[in-house]
Amino acid sequence: MLSDTLKAQIRQSFEAAKNTMPGFVVRHAQNKMIAEISKTLAGEYPDTNPILCVEAPTGTGKTMAYLLSTIPIAKANKKKLIISSANVALQEQLLNKDIPETQKYCSVDFEYALVKGRSRYVCIRNLVNLVEDNASDNKLFDNDLLWDSPPGKYQLDQLSDMLQDYSNKKWNGEIDDLEQTPDHSLWPKVACNRFTCTAKSCELYNDCAFFKARKKITKADVIIANHDLILADLSTGNTVLPDVEESIFIFDEAHHLSHKALSHFSLSTSIEFIKTSIRQTQGVSEQVCKITQQDPSENNIKQIDGYLDDLVQLLKELDFDEDVHLFEQGQVDTPIQSICQNLLTSISSTHTQFETLKESWIDYLKIKMVDKTIADPLNNVLGECEQHLSSILLLLSSLLQADEVGQAPHSRWIEKTILANKKTNYILNSAQIDVSNNLNNLIWSKVAGAVLTSATLSSLGSFARLNQQLGLTKDKNQYLRLPSPFNLNGVDFIVAKFKNNPTQIYEHTQEVASQLLKRIDPNEGSLVLFASNKQMQMVADLVEKKLDCDLFIQGEFSKKLILKKHQDLRKQNQGSVIFGLDSFAEGVDLKGDNLTHVIIVKLRFSVPNSPIEKTTQDYLQSQNR
Repeated sequence: MLSDTLKAQIRQSFEAAKNTMPGFVVRHAQNKMIAEISKTLAGEYPDTNPILCVEAPTGTGKTMAYLLSTIPIAKANKKKLIISSANVALQEQLLNKDIPETQKYCSVDFEYALVKGRSRYVCIRNLVNLVEDNASDNKLFDNDLLWDSPPGKYQLDQLSDMLQDYSNKKWNGEIDDLEQTPDHSLWPKVACNRFTCTAKSCELYNDCAFFKARKKITKADVIIANHDLILADLSTGNTVLPDVEESIFIFDEAHHLSHKALSHFSLSTSIEFIKTSIRQTQGVSEQVCKITQQDPSENNIKQIDGYLDDLVQLLKELDFDEDVHLFEQGQVDTPIQSICQNLLTSISSTHTQFETLKESWIDYLKIKMVDKTIADPLNNVLGECEQHLSSILLLLSSLLQADEVGQAPHSRWIEKTILANKKTNYILNSAQIDVSNNLNNLIWSKVAGAVLTSATLSSLGSFARLNQQLGLTKDKNQYLRLPSPFNLNGVDFIVAKFKNNPTQIYEHTQEVASQLLKRIDPNEGSLVLFASNKQMQMVADLVEKKLDCDLFIQGEFSKKLILKKHQDLRKQNQGSVIFGLDSFAEGVDLKGDNLTHVIIVKLRFSVPNSPIEKTTQDYLQSQNR
């Protein structure tokens, strides 16, 4: 139950915000949301879960509502509060604006921290070793095993600069705080990786960016995360975030959670990736045998290559629609299944031999001193190979798995792509179309409390679709739909008449530019949202010199800087236009004259013929649904 003390703390926090926050407006919907969150998390609804779904339209003030109500409850019950957003934009707003603002008014003291995935942090040991390895002439370790192609001088210089900045404390070790983002092939070689991390056994543990961040998390009362990180952590053993049972979750922009989960529980690998991984595994195995003076085990590369060639021949005969072949109801053709079974058997054998060799290497290191410039990179490649082999085996197993009768099938499909060398590559995919059980097992059945909120949670006035997608049970949870605080009838809604279809890319883009020049008021604040980055750049090139005001384009500056520049101009009553992708609008707070016009070039809808969507449609039709 909600104690008198907790009621007083929540009321006191709200009154402090109401009386001292600049521009605060009392909204009935916000008060209702605070009340329902408080009652749900305090257990005032008997025989139900402490889970609330709130559809709160834009302008409700939902962020302040859930912060002011949940923080006192979490503190009183000695639970961690984990706030999860769908994208970086909302994370940044929570970190830099909303939570610091809440600290001013909240009646209880609290600390907060941002948590990121392990791969967002540098592994300083890997960075040091790569810089040192490339500066020395190491004959015992074949450095080419680390790279698909040898690194260029500019890449090696970039590594050296990163190490120097980290050593001089000019860089905190997070990829997001680098002035220049590393080459896509470079960062994975120096990023933290659970397959290669030795944790407290590492000599640089106390200087590790990831574990420094982990220590902050253990002290924090409020943790800012994102949907992807939560799904990844909970499905791999809950090692980064606090235990689910000891946590209250806020899923902001919760309408993205189902899509994120579908993507997270998807598996994929390609023919070329399998070939490369098998050869890398063989190469590192030979390195270990050379150092430990063992006889290398017999490799089966030729056999695996033969199976892959046979598989490619079968894949060439499939009918592809826009380079995608979808297996009907997720049932892989029998001849393809047969070859996949052969591949699974052969690669499993390779994996077993590799695991045995890896164990012998670990034992060898316990009794023999091996130079760290050899041992460390070798350990990294061993971990990388283990990760790759495991992912390949998971995908092959999923392709061969028989779906349970009466249950939603997997979606299984083949993608055809052309590599830089003009060679055709085939990507094998398998994905669940129903992740409701996964989410229930990972979160809903264990959590100390949860609030799911967004401006759009219901479909046709009902939460039934949300329940089905996320594995929530209607009778066990609480649901709330709030009205919009805005008089939407007082807003002009204009649909432009276009002569050209969006599929006519050149003509449509020219017309978009022409329409914008007619409609944008150069003395006011405007936001133009695009569904395509390419079209956004093309339109910007066409209109930038013709606009009589400043134009800011997403990607040229950080989102934070764009918004600051825009607001500074509006304070001087100067016009300003922002071009952004549709996600730019999420987590943006531009009040009053800061934003007078919103122009949407094209509405983005999920692709109805994507493999997962198509399999879902076919399955529902087969069930007369």
